[in-house]
Amino acid sequence: MQLAPPVPRPAHQRLTVLAAAVSVLLVLAVPAVVGTLLGLVAPVDRTGEPQLTQRAEAVAELPGANVIGDQVIVTLTPEMNAPVMRPSQRVLPADSAGQLVPLGVSGLLPMNEYVAPAGTGQLVAGLWPGDQVFSNLGPLVVGCLPTAADPPDACTPTLLTEHHTGYFRYPGAWGSASFLEDGTAMEAEVYDVVGGQVVLGGAPGTDVDRVVVRTVDGDRVTAFTTTSASPGDVIWWAASPRRPVEATVFDARGRVLERIDLDG
Repeated sequence: MQLAPPVPRPAHQRLTVLAAAVSVLLVLAVPAVVGTLLGLVAPVDRTGEPQLTQRAEAVAELPGANVIGDQVIVTLTPEMNAPVMRPSQRVLPADSAGQLVPLGVSGLLPMNEYVAPAGTGQLVAGLWPGDQVFSNLGPLVVGCLPTAADPPDACTPTLLTEHHTGYFRYPGAWGSASFLEDGTAMEAEVYDVVGGQVVLGGAPGTDVDRVVVRTVDGDRVTAFTTTSASPGDVIWWAASPRRPVEATVFDARGRVLERIDLDG
């Protein structure tokens, strides 16, 4: 697949991505939380507690499956022919109006027929939420893609996953129909990722200078920001092993522009 040349960016917009191999599962973690996240996905002794359910044990036998505590995580690849990675979901870098920006984390979804390897329908149909079985769709990337609802020369920020064969749309919506329109409020969503959660948000315009995310245990994480993913807007994100519950947005003078409740 031919990739479009990268869009040059100023030094202050460049991102740092730390790659770490954990067992046979590739885990990318945001530097600010990499130590804690990697601790959560360290290999475990499967002979001890907690025990996997019988259904989860069956999934653990699939190629690409990894056991982390009482969870089974199956890393999907395009070669597995999962519906989420069908050709209609494929995205070319040239389709994005801005830079495709990696978030440094790998996205998880509860395994179902849409996010499971081909030929596992009967096995997946028997799963319950308590079985703790998830699909790792790969490293998350954000870009800005045109949609049928967008006016000419406009685009909608879109969450993607990255693989060696290209990029694929991440299931689910991000933002409302008016997301990032001038005069609208900032929006954000929390996603499950390997080792914790990532909160991803955006604001119209470029007034945002800094975003601080508070987690459920009181820790504060400074979010990464970029203006290169969605031209004319600020996209921000932060990862944590604990659920994010609040985000506070500051301008260049240190004034609070907005405070967002992320809990629930």
